[in-house]
Amino acid sequence: MWKELLESFLYSALSIFYPALYAVVDLKKPPSFLNKELRVPGLHKANKEQRILDLLCDLPLKTGNFVRLLLHVEVEGAQGAKSSLKEPFHVRMCNYACAITLTQKRPFASLAIRTTPKGRSEKLFYDMDCFGTRHLFEYPTVFIDQLDEDALLGMVKENPVAVAVLCVKRMFKAKKNESKRYEYAKELLKLMRSAGYTEETSIRLAQFVDGMSNLSAEKWVKGLADEVNKLFEEVESMGTEVVRTPIVRKVLRERTIRRVRAEGKTEGKAEGKAEEKANSMAEKKEMLRRMLDRGMELYEISDLTGLSVKELEIIVSELRSRQ
Repeated sequence: MWKELLESFLYSALSIFYPALYAVVDLKKPPSFLNKELRVPGLHKANKEQRILDLLCDLPLKTGNFVRLLLHVEVEGAQGAKSSLKEPFHVRMCNYACAITLTQKRPFASLAIRTTPKGRSEKLFYDMDCFGTRHLFEYPTVFIDQLDEDALLGMVKENPVAVAVLCVKRMFKAKKNESKRYEYAKELLKLMRSAGYTEETSIRLAQFVDGMSNLSAEKWVKGLADEVNKLFEEVESMGTEVVRTPIVRKVLRERTIRRVRAEGKTEGKAEGKAEEKANSMAEKKEMLRRMLDRGMELYEISDLTGLSVKELEIIVSELRSRQ
């Protein structure tokens, strides 16, 4: 969720987390993400508990040049789960910076975003001194819990990332109290409705709020689904390619099937069983075509229509052969 959020709204994120860099970026030109360049051999180990997200990108500047940015987000659970990584954060920051320097062979800026509360004795730089040899690596660090909540509320209409930051702050405040997490999530969805975001922005933020709230009790899950549904009430078309959280995916599925059925209704009554059967199959094919056009997967369509994936594959094959 963090990766999708930052890649979708990087400039909005920079205006909150890195205003000095944001001030010199050419906002008319898009950033370039360098995901392949981040694949440094030996740096990433097969560790499912790895909780640091790294993004490398080139940002166009108003001067016509560009600057490379290495952005780190320490992603921790909303309920304050502690990372099991042995190395401290500042050591990992330095290791990554050294590896990128060796592979990229060019200067870059670096930014750390911490989702955990700031600790009093926490080191925010790397410093090594060995018999007169000193290595110092300093980098800007932003602790989300230190950001001003009133200022973030004032940014909501113009900056969708403000909603995500508020979500992180409030879920940490709620900790393991699921009732409070639900109330915070509900409040954030209302903020999004009043902000009037676009379809894609609403979907991405809704899945972020859903994922961060991490609800399990049935009544809270249902309640949040109702709020998500309200958020999408006035949205005419909704794709599912960016949706991953269960609540948002479920709401979008239900809304899509209702829309497809409404659009696929035929006027008049079918005459005779053969004609009725033909109409029914034609309607199913048209419904399938509309669902596919909206980016739905066959297994999702199978859940909604009752047809097996194999039956759907046959119909899809027929549809493609007629094109």
